[in-house]
Amino acid sequence: MITRILLVLFMFPFNISAQVFSEIPEAPIKLNPFYLSSRQLDVKTKLSAPSAITVAKSGNIYVFDDGNSRIVKLSPLGKFITEFGGPGSGSGVVKRANLNDSIAVDQDENIYVSDPATPQIQVFDANGAFVRSFRIPFPMTSIAVNRKREIFVAVDTTRPPQLIYVFSETGKFLRRIGERLIKARGSLARTVNQAVITFDAQDNLFVAFRSWPLVRKYSPAGKLIAEMGFEVPSELISESQRKNYSLDFFATHPDTSFVPPWITHSVSVDGSGTGYLLLNAHSIVVFSNNRVLKQFRFRAPRDRNNVFLRLAVSLNSRTVYLLDTRSGEIYKNPASLLNLKRS
Repeated sequence: MITRILLVLFMFPFNISAQVFSEIPEAPIKLNPFYLSSRQLDVKTKLSAPSAITVAKSGNIYVFDDGNSRIVKLSPLGKFITEFGGPGSGSGVVKRANLNDSIAVDQDENIYVSDPATPQIQVFDANGAFVRSFRIPFPMTSIAVNRKREIFVAVDTTRPPQLIYVFSETGKFLRRIGERLIKARGSLARTVNQAVITFDAQDNLFVAFRSWPLVRKYSPAGKLIAEMGFEVPSELISESQRKNYSLDFFATHPDTSFVPPWITHSVSVDGSGTGYLLLNAHSIVVFSNNRVLKQFRFRAPRDRNNVFLRLAVSLNSRTVYLLDTRSGEIYKNPASLLNLKRS
């Protein structure tokens, strides 16, 4: 039964259980912001509505600068290195991603940028030179690349039975993996089935559903090996909403106007295997070995209204980067996140 998806976790190996985290007092976390600027026609321009961030093995940071239709490359300290793409038409241009998680980097620092509207994927090298592009059959919400340079795409549609499509680096379709939460078609079903994805250092794939509190872990061969579930905190959902917040309700009312209260914006895993979920623009859930370790909820400064919609973690360190889409600032290494102790 689809409603029992969080109760049958014992079917898979490892120490897996449905994890419920208790509410913790709201507390600010100290962030170290650094100002990011770039060149555009020899004029320094701040990031404008940046929509995605990723960190290369070298520590270099790549940002999808949605408002300026470009990719910005930064050093690990946030120093501007170069920019590429840009608006226009033809190969090598970058179109707005509409807040999709639309950028990934491989171990050789090739950059993969998705255009969810066309839809297509463009590939650039570390210097920003255009390499190739290819179309995919469905719109997408997130992309990730493993060590074989296989490109994994979380599709945004109700048609295919699987969640993830896999392509070669040249765009050849290879396989598809991952079952959808809801088989029904409809706008709500489509929303609930949306996912964000990432890899750990061993090429295990993590799939986090955007509107359902569940993370799946797949082996490099595409086998489901673990699931981690958790409850939606009470302040994010009313009693009337909670009554309808079930996969059974979504499956039987796939076109209802019900708005899921939970949004997972990003998932990222560091080199030690610790995972990070960015939720509802203000919370982070830290997990390891299929258990929630900590939850953080931050309070914005009095004169600011931060909207953190993207998070990235370096595989070679425990450095956490938060992307504030409203101000265009990146916050590095929240100290509180690094003091992790198992609960």
